[in-house]
Amino acid sequence: MKMFKLGTLAAAMLTTVSAVAAPINIADTNGYDRHTVYSYGPVSRVVITSEFAHNFSADIELRDGARCDNGNLYSNVDSSHVVNVGIQADAANANAASVGVTNAIAEDKLTHNKTLHLSCYDADNTWYNVLVNVPGAPIVNWDITVEPAGEFVNQPYSFGYHTAFRVKSTLNVNNQNKSQSYCHTVANRGLSLGLFHGRDTSNTFHSDVFTQDKVYTNDTAQPVLYQIVQCENAAGKTMAVKVFNLTDPNGIYTYEDQLIIK
Repeated sequence: MKMFKLGTLAAAMLTTVSAVAAPINIADTNGYDRHTVYSYGPVSRVVITSEFAHNFSADIELRDGARCDNGNLYSNVDSSHVVNVGIQADAANANAASVGVTNAIAEDKLTHNKTLHLSCYDADNTWYNVLVNVPGAPIVNWDITVEPAGEFVNQPYSFGYHTAFRVKSTLNVNNQNKSQSYCHTVANRGLSLGLFHGRDTSNTFHSDVFTQDKVYTNDTAQPVLYQIVQCENAAGKTMAVKVFNLTDPNGIYTYEDQLIIK
């Protein structure tokens, strides 16, 4: 009777251990790049294909006989669950699959670095948790002031304007990764401020601070100073919009100030 009880207990323990067996974790060692390559396990490569921060999509390359059945995206900032991402097998290629969600990432998670957890199995049915680093959208902080630095011209039957102005700008950017991450001026109404170390487009970079203190002339009698800067990485774009009114003889003031993550 005792032997039966011991045998029953051992079987129950083995069943419990089997039920809670954990998957083998495979880390992403390529940083927060668009491409991730794995040297072992069921997945050989993952490529992030989404371009907007509210969405997420990626292509998965599987090794022979492998499969993935679900995926979940988690915030690396607060460890919260962001969204479940369904996996779609490629009917034409047994070694390919894709994941994707549209307009599913909440506003407060757009700039969070994230990790995609893929539940996958190799040809021997060994369970793996394949991790994919996903950058958050670029973080952009732009402090800029514009002050009169010339005369004010009154025009009959039209708006007046400042002939020159001084721009003091500090543009602090964290692109969350370096590869394929850059910033550029997308609109300026013909007046280049050279915000990125004297140019309108940066090289690829992870993070940097761009400063400017310079007087510009308003040769084309513009009523506004209009600047839109956009920074982008593998998972999203952040756009900063600054518009200053140049038609008030008493000074120059902000007309529009927006930060748009898309």
